[in-house]
Amino acid sequence: MLVRCPQCRKEFRLVDFTPDRRVVQYLCPGCEQIVGIDLEMDEVATSSSSGSYKRMDHPWTILVADDSQEVLDRIDKILTAEGFHVLQAGDGIETLEAIRASHPDLVILDLLMPRLTGFEVLRQVRQDERIHDTRVLAMSSVYKDNVLEFLHQLGAAGLLDKDSLAETIVFRVRQILEPED
Repeated sequence: MLVRCPQCRKEFRLVDFTPDRRVVQYLCPGCEQIVGIDLEMDEVATSSSSGSYKRMDHPWTILVADDSQEVLDRIDKILTAEGFHVLQAGDGIETLEAIRASHPDLVILDLLMPRLTGFEVLRQVRQDERIHDTRVLAMSSVYKDNVLEFLHQLGAAGLLDKDSLAETIVFRVRQILEPED
């Protein structure tokens, strides 16, 4: 697969990778730095599309961000059983770092977290050119429909009520990741 380094922009052929993770660490032959290559974003379009990451079979990666380990574990169990690859983050700073490092297909983001709130995480994601298209589903047990319009203005795909997680999370995740044409 032909890719472009996100730092020096040199194009090179990526070898020895598996499509089970969207971001791989690789030594760039141009800048000689270890960089995170986003297999989808950093791929250079060529006439040979057979090796294209978008055409490869890979599980959706979902980052779940919440300061409650109980909530993280409950969501992880539900989504893993449905075939999703799940990452976890326990506060706002950790969430931003995980988004930048792994480029998940979807972030399920608690709005009230320590160090950075979910609102601030969402603002920073939308301002970062490498991750601004990341799909985000906000989650709260405190905020309800009264913040939905504000979340949409910030670029969230919707709001998930923590009180009904078990009944709605798989449907909402599939609705965002696998929209009907």
